[in-house]
Parts: sequence; C-alpha cells; structure tokens
Amino acid sequence: MHPLNPFLRAFFRSTLPSQCLPVNHHILLVPTTESLFQGRDRETTAPYADLAVSEEFLSSHVIRVPGGIPPGTTSKDGANIRESKGKAKQYNTLNGRTVVVKDTYVYSNKGFKSLTQAQLLTDALFCPDMPEAQQWLVYYISRPLVGSYDPVRIIPANIKAAAQRAADKPKPITPSASDVKKKEIASFMELLTAFPLIARQLQNGLDRTLKEFAAQFEGPVPNKSSRAPSVSSQRSNYSSTSLEDSLASLRSSVSGSDNSNRLSSLTIEPEEDTMRFALESATTAAIDLFQGVDRQQLSLLGATTDLSGPVVERMIERHVAEQLHEFILFPRICNIRRSEDLELEHRLRKMANIDVAQVGIPIEDGMRGKRDMAIRIDRAVGMFKKMGIASSPQEMIEVLLDTAKTVTATPTTNVGKPGVRPDGAAEKPSIAMTINADALVSMLLIVVIRSSVRHLHARLSYMRHFVFIDDVDSGEMGYVLSTFEAVLVYLSQDSDALRIAARKNARLWKATRNGNTTELRNMLQPDAPWIADGQVIEEAPSFDESFRDQDDSSLSSRLTNLNLEREQQLSMPNGNFAAIGGSLAHVFPFQKPPTPPPEASQPKRKRVTMASFRSASVSSGYSSPSRSRSKSIDSTMSTLSTGDSSLDKISQSQGLGGDSILMMAIENGQLASLEYLLSLDQYFPIEFVLEDCNNEGVTLLVAAVQGDDKNLTSFLLNHIIRNAPSDNTLRAYFVRQDSKGRSFAHYLFNQPHLMETVGEMLPWQLKDKNGQTPLFALCRSYDHQEYRWMVETALTLATNTQPDQEPLHLADHIDNKGNTLLHIVNDPHLTAWLLRHCDSDVNAANDKRFTPLMMASKYGRLDLVRTFFGDARVDLQVKDIRGLTTVELAKDDEVRNRIDDLVLLSTRPAADGRITSVVRSFFVEDATVRLVLKSGGPNPNGTITVTTCRRSVADFEHLAKWLSIEQPASWIPTHFNLTSPFLIPSKPSRAVLRDTQLRLDAFLQCLLTHSTFSTHEMVWEFFLVPDIDPAMLADRAKHKAEIRVENVRDDYDPIIDTREVESFVSHAKEQLRGVSHAVKTLIRRTNAQRMLNSDLYDARLLNNTGVATLQFLPRKYLIAFERYTKALAPPESDPLANFYYSLHSIANSSTAVLVALGRPTSLIGSMNQARRNIERALGSLSRQSRWTPNIGLFDETRRSIAAEAEEKATKAQGELDSLGSELRYTQQTVAAELAGWQEQHVKFGRRMLKDLAKGMVVKEKARLESMKRALRELQR
Repeated sequence: MHPLNPFLRAFFRSTLPSQCLPVNHHILLVPTTESLFQGRDRETTAPYADLAVSEEFLSSHVIRVPGGIPPGTTSKDGANIRESKGKAKQYNTLNGRTVVVKDTYVYSNKGFKSLTQAQLLTDALFCPDMPEAQQWLVYYISRPLVGSYDPVRIIPANIKAAAQRAADKPKPITPSASDVKKKEIASFMELLTAFPLIARQLQNGLDRTLKEFAAQFEGPVPNKSSRAPSVSSQRSNYSSTSLEDSLASLRSSVSGSDNSNRLSSLTIEPEEDTMRFALESATTAAIDLFQGVDRQQLSLLGATTDLSGPVVERMIERHVAEQLHEFILFPRICNIRRSEDLELEHRLRKMANIDVAQVGIPIEDGMRGKRDMAIRIDRAVGMFKKMGIASSPQEMIEVLLDTAKTVTATPTTNVGKPGVRPDGAAEKPSIAMTINADALVSMLLIVVIRSSVRHLHARLSYMRHFVFIDDVDSGEMGYVLSTFEAVLVYLSQDSDALRIAARKNARLWKATRNGNTTELRNMLQPDAPWIADGQVIEEAPSFDESFRDQDDSSLSSRLTNLNLEREQQLSMPNGNFAAIGGSLAHVFPFQKPPTPPPEASQPKRKRVTMASFRSASVSSGYSSPSRSRSKSIDSTMSTLSTGDSSLDKISQSQGLGGDSILMMAIENGQLASLEYLLSLDQYFPIEFVLEDCNNEGVTLLVAAVQGDDKNLTSFLLNHIIRNAPSDNTLRAYFVRQDSKGRSFAHYLFNQPHLMETVGEMLPWQLKDKNGQTPLFALCRSYDHQEYRWMVETALTLATNTQPDQEPLHLADHIDNKGNTLLHIVNDPHLTAWLLRHCDSDVNAANDKRFTPLMMASKYGRLDLVRTFFGDARVDLQVKDIRGLTTVELAKDDEVRNRIDDLVLLSTRPAADGRITSVVRSFFVEDATVRLVLKSGGPNPNGTITVTTCRRSVADFEHLAKWLSIEQPASWIPTHFNLTSPFLIPSKPSRAVLRDTQLRLDAFLQCLLTHSTFSTHEMVWEFFLVPDIDPAMLADRAKHKAEIRVENVRDDYDPIIDTREVESFVSHAKEQLRGVSHAVKTLIRRTNAQRMLNSDLYDARLLNNTGVATLQFLPRKYLIAFERYTKALAPPESDPLANFYYSLHSIANSSTAVLVALGRPTSLIGSMNQARRNIERALGSLSRQSRWTPNIGLFDETRRSIAAEAEEKATKAQGELDSLGSELRYTQQTVAAELAGWQEQHVKFGRRMLKDLAKGMVVKEKARLESMKRALRELQR
C-alpha cells in the first residue's frame, strides 16, 4: 500500500532510494500533503501532485549529510554544534543543488531556477512498505522548493449578484491609468512626506506665512474680564421680544466680506474678527504658495493620488489652522469667551445628575428602550470628548458630526478621512433609526452635560468663524452647528429646571446610598412634601419665576423662527452641499421640496422607533422625516423647558452608569432602602424589577450576588420568586446576560448557597463572550473556601438539568480558547470525578495544543498529574504547538522528576517486584542525547525506593561491548545503528529522540529478562550506580574474559564428535528463522496499518477543507465534521506503535540468538582446521622418516624435524582440546539461553498481545465517544 502523500509515493516507487546509502545519512524534505494537492506551479500552472513524480523534483528534496555530521561541524559528537546552532547551514541535494537551513526555515539556493523558502513543520520517521525496509528521517515542509508555489483555493459555488460578477470579470492585459494603485493621502503632512520636492519648495514660504501671522499676535493673551454680553450669555429673565430682536440682528450680521447670511445668535468679537481676517489671509497665501509649485510635481501629484484641487485646499486650510491652534488661535479665543464659558461650566456641573428621561427625549419600550438610549448617549459622549483634544476647527466640526451620527444611529457610521470629503458610494447602508430634530436637540443636550468638555462657547465661535472653504452655514455642518448653538443657548439661559431635577436626583440617590429611609419617604410618598420643613435648595428659583409662557421663552419657540428662516434659505438652488462626514438627512430634510404646512391641530409627540431599511444616502444610514421640524421642536422642548420632576421620573431616574435607585441600594448594601423601595409597588412593580439593569446589562440580582450581603441577595431573590408571574419568567430572567455575556449563574461563586434554591432553573450551558459557562466560571474559582462542595453541587445540577439525562457532556463547557473543565479544575477529587462520571475527551487540546495533563504539569499540580496518570485514556506523549511533551513542559526539575517516577510506576514490574525503565530522553547542548534510567525496588513497608541515573547512547554501546567481551557465547542485541537527531542542528528531530529511547529501553528490558545477564553485576551497576568509570569497566571486562577462558579449559571436557552439536544448531537456526520471518512479516503489516491510519486522518483533513466551503451547510455540520476528523487522529501513544516497537524488540532478540547460534558453527570450523593441522604435522613426520636415508649424518636433522612436527601436532591438539571445551561451553550456554529465550518469548508475546488488545479497546472506546459527540452536535 503506497502512502497518500504524492512525494512519498513517487519517491519509494523510483530508483532514488538505492542511491541514498546509508539511509541514516540522508533527509527527506517532504511537502505536506495539503500543499501538494492544493497547490500549483505559477509558471506552468501544473498541479504539484503531478510535478512530484519527476525525478528532478524528488531529488531536489533529498539532502545529503555525509558521515552523519552536519555541515560546519568537525566531529560526530558535534562539539561545536552549540556555537553554530543559529548559523545558516548549506546542504547538498541528491542532484547536486544546494539548500540553506537557518532556524526553522529552508531556502532554495544554487541550482534552483527560483529562490523559495519553506518552513520546517514537523519531523517523523517513515518506514516504507517493503521487505527489510529501513527508517527514513522525514522533515515536513510547508511548500515545495521547486517552482513558484501558488495555492489553489476552492471557490464556493454561490450565485453572485450582477454587480459582483461584473467586479470579478478579468481585467484587460494592458493596464490603464485607473488601474494603477493610487497613493492614499489623508493630510497635508502626509502629502509633504510623500512628495519631498513639493515640501522643499513650500517649506520656506509656509514658515514665513506662519511667522507673519504669529508676529501680528505676539505678546500675552489679553485678559477679557468683562465684555458686552452676547445673546448666549444672557440670563433667563430677558423678555421674548428682546430675544427675537437679538436673533434678527444676528441673522443680518456679516463677518468681513462674506455676503452669506449667518443665521446665528452668536456675535463675533473685534479681536476674533481680526484673527479671522489674518487666518484667512494666511490660508490664502498658503494656497497661493502651493499653486506656485513646479507644474511637473503637481502633475505627478494628480497622477499618483486621487486628490483634487478643492481637497488640497481643505488640507492646506486645516494644516495652517493646526500649526497655529495650540499657541495662538485657540488660547486667545478661549480668553475672549472666558466669562461665558465659566458661567456655562458652572451650570453644567450642577446638571451632572440629570436623567435621560428628564430632558424631553421620547422613549418607547420601557426600561429596555431607555437602556438602549443611554448606551447610544454614552457612545456619543465618548465621541464628543474628542473635541477636547481636537487641533483645528475642522476636526471639531467632524467630531460634532460624528457625535450627531453616533447618538442617532445604533451602528457606528462611516467617518471621512481628515481633510477629505468621503465618497461612500461603495459603503453598505447601515441600520439606522428614524429620528426627528427634537430628539437630536435633547440628545445633544444630555451629551454636552455629561461630556465635561470645557470652552464650549469658544469652540462654537472657533467652528463658526474660522472655517473658510467649507460652508458652515448650510448643509449638515450648518444644521449641526445651529443645533449645538441652540443647546448652549438653552444651557446658559433656561436650564434652571434641569438643575432642580438634577438636585432632586442627587438628593434621592444620596438617601438611597446612605440607607436614609426617612428621607426616601419624604421624597417618594405621595402625601409627603417634596422638600421637608426648613430645607432650601440653593440657586433653585420657583417654577413661576424660572418658567414663563413656553411659547415666548422656551428654546423650541426660538428654534422655530430660526429654522423657518433656514428652511427658506436651504430651499434655494445654492443650498446644496457636500457632506464632510456623511448625511444627516434623517434629521432635517435639506434636499427635499418644501412640505405642506402642518395642520392647525395640536401636533402629536413623536416617538423614537427602530427601522431596518436601506438608506438613499451614500455615506449614512439615516432616514428623512417628511414633516417640518418646527412643531416637533415645540412639542419636545416644552417638556425640556419645564424639566420633568414628577415622581415617576424621579423614582426611576438613573445615574451616569445607568444605575437606578434600586441598583444603588444594592451596590451599597442598603437592605433597609431596598426593602422600602420594593414596597412601593406603584413605582417599582415586578415588571420594573425584572427589566431594571444598568448600561452594562447588569441586573439587580446579578449586582446583588456580586456583593457580600447574603441577606440582601436572599431578600431580593425571594421577592422576585414570590412576585414573578411564572417559572418561565424566572428562567428568562436568569438567562439575561450583561455586556460581558454573563448571567446570574456566572457569578454564583460569590454566593454559592443560592444554587440550592434556584440551581435547577439556571442556564448551566449558557456561554459568555469568552465562551465560559456558569459551571466553567465556578471551576475557575480556585481560592474559594468551599471550592469542592461548590463545584460538586454545580456538577450535579448541570448533569440533572441536561435534557438527555446522560452523563455530563464536557464538550458543552469549552471556552473560546479550547479549555475544558479538565484544563481548569485544580482539585484531584473533582478531576477524578470528571474522568469517571462525565462524557469527556481527556486528551482535548486548547488553542496552544495543551492537554489537561500538560496544564497540570506546566503549573506544577502534582496531585492532578497523578490523577491523570491513573486514567488509561490519557496520552502521555502528546505534543504542544512547539513539539514539547508533558515532561518538557513541567514547571521545574522537581515536577519533571515526579512525572518520571509516575512513568516508571506505570511500567509492569519484574518477577521480583523491581521496576526498571528508560523513562525519558532529552537533548543536551553538546549535541548529544541523554537518557534517564530509573529503577524502583519494593520495600517491606510497601514503599518503593527509586534510583535515577543518566546515560548517553555511547554508554549503552559500551555496555553491550563489555558484556560481549565477558560472555562471548551469550546472545545480546547490539543493533545500535541509530540515526542522529542532529542532522539539522537548528531543529533536532524529536521523532529520532523518541525512537532512540524506545529502542534502548527495549535493549535494557532484554538484558533484564536475559537468563545470563539479568543477574550480571555490570547490568545492575548500569542502572543503580549514578557515576560509572568506562575505563575501569573495560579493564574489568577484559580481566573476566581471561579468567573465563581458563575456567572453561579446566572445567569443560572437550567435544570430540561435533555432529550432535551441528545437528542441534542447524535445527535451532531453522526454527528461529521461521520465527524471525514471521515477526518481520508482522512488523511490515503493522507498519502498513499505521500508515493507513495516518493517511486516513490526512484525507479527512483535506475533506474538511472542501466541506468548509459549502456555505449552505449549517455550522453544526461543520463542527460535527471537525469532531469526527479529530476522532480519527492517531494518538502519539498509539497501541499499534507500541506493538510495532515490541515486534522490533522480538526481531532484534531473535536475530541476536541466531548470531549466537552461529558461534558453535564457527568453533566447529576452527576445530576442523585444528584437526587438519594435526594431521598435516603427523603426515610430515611419517614422510620424513620414509624418505630420509638411514645415515648417521642425518640423525640430528631427523630428530629436529620430528621434534618440530611433534610440537606442531601437540600445539594443534591443544588448540583442538581448547576449542572442544569452548564448543561444549558454548553449546551448553546457547542451549540454556535458547530455552530461556523461548520461555521469555512466549511470556513477552502474550503480554504484548494483551497490551495491544487492551490499548485498542481503550482507543476505540474513546473514538466511539468522540463520534457520539459529533453525532450529538447534529442532533441539537
């Protein structure tokens, strides 16, 4: 079965693997499956899935590491890797090209047609499905290194609108002037920065113009302590006739050479007029300077930007004003209007406690409508406060326009760029409110009162008189300025009633906060006087003195005459205007024909209503009323002028944050005040109590439960339960959420005893804006004194209120960061309860891919770690987004050591009760690997004594070498041909690290179950003695080997006839070869199954990418697909992976036994050679005696030859006897160890299969639960 990844499939079907020898000196840079299937080459438009089959593509992604030593290093140990880890390293590919690896990125270099970079994502060991396959080190990269990668997006199959189809049409190949991307210029300073040549030509002239202006007004700001009062500073005792005369004179006044009528009651002072004329001259001079700039530069400006002449003039005007604003213009204007502003600010401070409902704003939908109005006003106040930091009159006008739009529309409307009139043709119309001018005046009034912005009269004069290019007397700017002026006139003259109402509000609020029930009775009881005997309200004249005939002195009557004149002017052809920040056509019908005069009957009061519609305006979402605003202003301002101080309004007044007097009593813990107020059913019926909340959406019950007064909370809750119309009403009240999305149940950690009263009626699955349910919030209250009882009670209630009556579904209690209850609970008992009794995904990862076990390890919660280790479903090897495991995320070494102990104790003990294992491996800075060995021995008292040692891979190699020297006849697995994890030093391979740990642990377990080495002193010293001396152990091993040879010669009789040994060895080898072949076949099939599982998960991920584009599918289907895909993800601690490494251990041990069985055959061959040597020596002796003459002359020669031959024969016979003894020893050793190996093989095989079955049952059961969760999502 070939892999799903096109690169891997093509690579192992080609001849390239045969060129990559040795395998562990090569690295495969494999593009991810998604990048190959969903990408194409930009130049050839060929899919990368097709390009990946070419040999050029394949060999360009295989890099060589000669000798297994990374480039730039001098030794295999990597002594200098630490110094060069962060440096770029150059590798050669299989086809001679070069790539550069730096940090976690790989860059194509020499030999590539185009330079590309890709990120090193993860590493893995890949074993192809073929006989005797070796493991390949694979680094997955984000995109291919060959060609120009172009991702292919799946286009949703949607029917587009005609306009969108036209926009999506392919553009002509030849670009036109309109296709060139234009620079976006928002201010004159940006223009000068973008065009330095223009700035250079203008710099001297602009500086000279500004200095000339400054020279005209050098010296300190004149002190205007007294001046002739303008209309805006007159008191309310002026007659209506004088007011009308003043308005008429203001309408006929002209500033400078301006011929337009200024329909304003605001007079311009001589000093202001002088500054205005000088500023206008400076602006004109600056514009002239700009027009004198080099024509080539102006042409370049027009070609590369969308700026026009009028737009640039506005930019210059604003730039000049900004340069002179802070030190010259505005301080002088503030000083001129100082007396008016001081008086107005004094009045505003006394009106700070006025309520929204007391300024004449018509409100529908009860408390809910009032809250919506208050929220809009709060947003407008925040917008209006920007006027305090505005640096030019143009910016102040923009702030005023934005304030008007904010206060009259629910969404935030589009605001034009500074200095540029916006073009909102492409903007979507917003859902706005139909609102009349009366409400706008009242809303601006409350905004001005609450904003605390200073120098309002000065700012009004600044905006009126110091803007020249834009027409501030007509259009939106003119209307908003006149409305703002009217508000200031009212606040300066007719606001005594508002001050009285504000004072009464403050008095009532103070009594409520202080628990003064006597004062409350005096104010709220119908038969009690408003003011107790002997009490006087300062600066509050009586109603008869403050308010006369409304038709004469109210603001509405003045605005009637003013706006009748304005309507006549704006109906002229020259009344058209260009919007600065959008249209206000919904407030005043500027561009509509005059409407018929209203009927003579009494006009009805207009209401504020919400309407969803498409506005005809291109830059605003407002609607246009079809009636004149004169009568509506009368109806509104008649209420505004008198100031609504009725008991209904006073009792339901609210503070700046929307707090009612009930809320004030609760927040200040005044139970007496609350009891008295709730007894007044005529003012506070149950409907009012249930609807009451502040601007943050906090209800009375939520405010009470956040306090510490349990009696107050119990009283309020009992009152609500007793008077609520039905249980459904109660449930709906408990579901109400504040601005953070939290309900009453989210705050129960303050007073958890309330769960016993209303716990079954609470919305336990309701989530706030952070995705946290009430149960989640309770589990996070770690420092609560009753934490365990509180969470246990909440868990029981949440389980009982679940509709399906099944175990608690923890998937319903996951926050926006992916944290489950298991992530946040810090009590071991509760964690065990959640694991045992709830439907939970114990390996669920949050947005940082932290599992609950990782969180417990990261924060050092050892009890929780121990609890998680007791659950078989917990995956101990899961990695986070950085590739770190649970142990590597531990808080400190102590926590890491405790986790190692838990890993040790989770290992099956030996027959004597001792547990020994390689529990962890980690990288060291010198580019080596360290392995942590732990061994635990049981004590009589039931405890376990644990010893810890740290060993390197070289230590294991030396151990195998020394043991083979001491016991050459014994079998021992010595396959240490391990891949180095540091082939890419900047990103060492954690897959190789894990593989090394598992293989060396299997080697150690083989030694511990070995019939010979299980009791060997060197093996026990290896995991019991922390520090070992390699030289000493090597010398001891050699010395023991010498002693063993002598003992074998003395203790074992030599074997003469070797046929029996040969027969035994031959039969044993034949049997073992069958076992080894079966094991290797099973390894291949297991590896193929692991590869299929991984490919299935990758295929599901690709499928999810396509399913996500099906926009007609409800979101729950997408969530279900994601959960199903997650259920198919192969775990890190996969039972098949453990089974695979167990099979490898069996294969290695069987191979080692086969090697040991080859030693007797080698000894028999040596014995045969010794026999031949004896026969040769004896044969030479007989031949010499036969052919040598019997002459005395040759006797000496004959004797020496005979002695030499006899010596050789004797020596050969000694060797034969020694080999015979060694053969007998080897035969007995191999036979004994073979019997022991067979016994351990049976035990190990059974245990391995049991572990596989148990692990697969746990895994598939958890997968079934995940699939049920996916199905449950569809059934919602």
